[in-house]
Amino acid sequence: MRSRSIAALLFAFLAAVSTASADLTLQGPSGYIQAPTGTTIRQGGVELAAHTRLYQVPGTKTERSLTNLAFGFSPLRDFELGVQKAMDSRRGVDDVDPDATINLKFRLPAFGTGEFAETAVGMVLDTNSNNYHTMFLTFGGFGVGWNFGGNPGSGVANYGSYDRGRREPKSLCLLAGTEYPPTRPGERGYRGRFLADYNGDVFSIGWRYKSHRGFWADLGAQTKSSYTDFYDWKPLIFGLGAIF
Repeated sequence: MRSRSIAALLFAFLAAVSTASADLTLQGPSGYIQAPTGTTIRQGGVELAAHTRLYQVPGTKTERSLTNLAFGFSPLRDFELGVQKAMDSRRGVDDVDPDATINLKFRLPAFGTGEFAETAVGMVLDTNSNNYHTMFLTFGGFGVGWNFGGNPGSGVANYGSYDRGRREPKSLCLLAGTEYPPTRPGERGYRGRFLADYNGDVFSIGWRYKSHRGFWADLGAQTKSSYTDFYDWKPLIFGLGAIF
């Protein structure tokens, strides 16, 4: 029921508009809020982003925060490379920050014109050997991800839901997203946009306020995650970013 409701909301939004964003996501690759797009960072560009979420420590009533710091750049046309590192405010004796992830994305030759002409293939590689890597393909506002590697019982993935029965992330996941109104080349001033996406686990919706000078801030909310055994997320997401 939850999955059908999420899909219905997202597809309704996608039916109204589908466009691609190149701001850094919470997971690292350029995209919407938590899902990648079919575009890449402009050649020679450098981007920074920080997204913060509150969570309840499993088994307690204690609240802490996790901040995802992302860096990305494009050394070549239609190619981007980045790194993402999460910083956890929990500071117990046995608590450590999640390990960094490395991401890369190639923009493929356009197939015709229109929204679905924007196509890219990419990967998110986790430096923690217990966690799962993800390969993804996006076209227009849609995509699919494949999780591989990792160790059942202790590993997590950046995309897709968690199978509690098998104690591992599901192998395949749907990715989708959009923004409205669409970005127009050369526009100046401060602009607000609505974002919506689905990363295979949670549906996110938010509002981003962005300047043509390259700075942006956003406020979003996400549905409940299937990873509550690891992080019981609160719904709000706060983000800041810069493009150079």
